[in-house]
Amino acid sequence: MNVHSLVAAVATAHPARVAVVSSGRSLTYGELDACANGLAARLIASGVRPGDPVGVFLHRSAEFVVAALAVLKAGGHYVPLDPEYPAARLEYMLAAVARPPAPGSIVPRGTDNSGGPRGADAGGPVVVTVAALAGRVSQGVVLVDELPEPAGPVDVAVHPDELAYVMFTSGSTGKPKGVAVTHRGIVRLVDQPGCVSLDSETMLHISSPSFDAATFDIWGALANGGRLVVGPAGKVTVAEVGALVAAEGVTTAFFPTGLFHLIVDEGVEALAGLRQVVVGGDVLSSAHARRFLAALPGCRLVNGYGPTEVTTFTTFHDVRPVDGPVPIGSPLNRTYVRVLDDDLQPATVGQLFAGGDGVARGYVGDPALTAQRFVPDPWVPGARLYATGDLVRETPEGLEFLGRIDGQVKKRGYRVEPGEVEAALRDDPDVRDAAVVATGDRADTRRLEAFLVLSGPLDGVRDRVGEVLPEYMVPDVWVELPVLPLTPNGKVDRAALVAAPRGSSTGETESGEPLSETEAAIAEIWREVLEVESVGRHDDFFALGGHSLIANRIVTRMRRALGVDVRLVAVFDHPTVAGLADHVSR
Repeated sequence: MNVHSLVAAVATAHPARVAVVSSGRSLTYGELDACANGLAARLIASGVRPGDPVGVFLHRSAEFVVAALAVLKAGGHYVPLDPEYPAARLEYMLAAVARPPAPGSIVPRGTDNSGGPRGADAGGPVVVTVAALAGRVSQGVVLVDELPEPAGPVDVAVHPDELAYVMFTSGSTGKPKGVAVTHRGIVRLVDQPGCVSLDSETMLHISSPSFDAATFDIWGALANGGRLVVGPAGKVTVAEVGALVAAEGVTTAFFPTGLFHLIVDEGVEALAGLRQVVVGGDVLSSAHARRFLAALPGCRLVNGYGPTEVTTFTTFHDVRPVDGPVPIGSPLNRTYVRVLDDDLQPATVGQLFAGGDGVARGYVGDPALTAQRFVPDPWVPGARLYATGDLVRETPEGLEFLGRIDGQVKKRGYRVEPGEVEAALRDDPDVRDAAVVATGDRADTRRLEAFLVLSGPLDGVRDRVGEVLPEYMVPDVWVELPVLPLTPNGKVDRAALVAAPRGSSTGETESGEPLSETEAAIAEIWREVLEVESVGRHDDFFALGGHSLIANRIVTRMRRALGVDVRLVAVFDHPTVAGLADHVSR
């Protein structure tokens, strides 16, 4: 079974049932299926053939859902391209899926003998987008400024082991890596996965399409006859989440762990009415879990764990108030796990390996890394295990997550390889050396701190790295040092970096006292949530270590203290106390 066949079966059985709600409009299953057929026909006419990658360069929206479904119907696999990503990263992603791979690397079925994708534009894959974004990509584009014209079924045979999407994650080598996920992997996630009920649920979709949780949101709803409630483009506030849940009668929602912690701290009542909440992407705080269960005793809380390489989720755990460290639980259906030591022998404490239908095909264009991380299962001939890099302990309640065996960290649910951030910094002409460490002990407090040896101004470095890395990978705190401290064996002493004094590069500037009551109130909110001693009216939110979760706290507390509703983007557009106060006054 493939993903789009599951959706088509619902459309045949229940054509009048609402499938997607987005921006005040709705699509029935019949309309969704017909519109996707129409776009699939256009893609085929544009040269898309079975096995081809197709970029989907759209914000979270009904159009994205239609486009992804259309790509699958056409026999291709979609490559989510987040419009918030910098141009250099988008270009790299498109080139990566188009590049003829080295001998022995992953070659999607339906490609020509060179390994390169076939399509209308030999220079790269077709990209589905809107006119407002089309100028940012150099590939051949198919525009979807309006929902596509309905059409009849598109008959393209797609095997369950064909690719459904390629999603990029942070890479330790300095470049993002594309994870090639199959239809079989998604079907195992959304078709009776166990642990979570998905039948006819009303599901909230606020994940970025470039974050693998979107797989659970979108196909979890549409493959099971549910209703998908699509949040507005961009990052959403706690108040906006609450409004969507209440207005649309949402029953099931996934939240990245950091956002869940934030909602519990700032307004857990926003989730009233939900029957199931799934949390994942980082370590779930048992204190926050207990507070949530106490506040909403009728709602089920599920801790989900899994890397992109095993199709979003590998294990689930039903959280209980008595849980201490919250386990990551037991495997989904058609999934199995092994805890192995360094010699690949079973152990009570060791690295977690995952097998079953969810295991991805590998990394596009990188056979060496694929062979390193996707290894033969010693106990099942012909099967493969994915080496997660996570250290776990087996307990009677399920697996307990203990940490990483490498330097990878999680920030707001996204995987971040500090090495990729360091590589981007070292490529800058004004950086002589760089090191990046993660600080903060919870998903919602974690920050990336950059320590730089510079030959030019810091401001230019910050601006340029934002043109290379996505927002969640840009350091939150910047510290200039004359030289990086080293350990006796010559490696960077990261413990010494964490203890290093912070200078003006972290935002401690002579920036003036607040001039009005509004400025004073906003400055006090910033001081509390940013955990700094004082905030001046011209201090920069980002220089003080701010990021989107902190901005969400600020917006929520401004709503309570000042009685004003501002969108999250206002903090990014007006990143000083004075600027934000002026925005509020207007």
